[in-house]
Amino acid sequence: MQKQIFAPIGREADSFSLTLQRAQSGDNRAVLTILDFLLPDMEYLASFIKLPREESMQEMKTAMLEAIRSGEVML
Repeated sequence: MQKQIFAPIGREADSFSLTLQRAQSGDNRAVLTILDFLLPDMEYLASFIKLPREESMQEMKTAMLEAIRSGEVML
């Protein structure tokens, strides 16, 4: 039986936390990284919104940007 190697969860959470802090301080590259990370979930959720897919994706991205910039997103 193969050994399973578990990656430490703390590093991943720390990495996202640092990226979020950079995004909140105005780093546009960090904002894009967060949006790329959330893209699969947003695409899934877009199927439940009664708007055209492109419009619902744009609305979710805009809401996420506003939440990041205002500091509403916290870990």
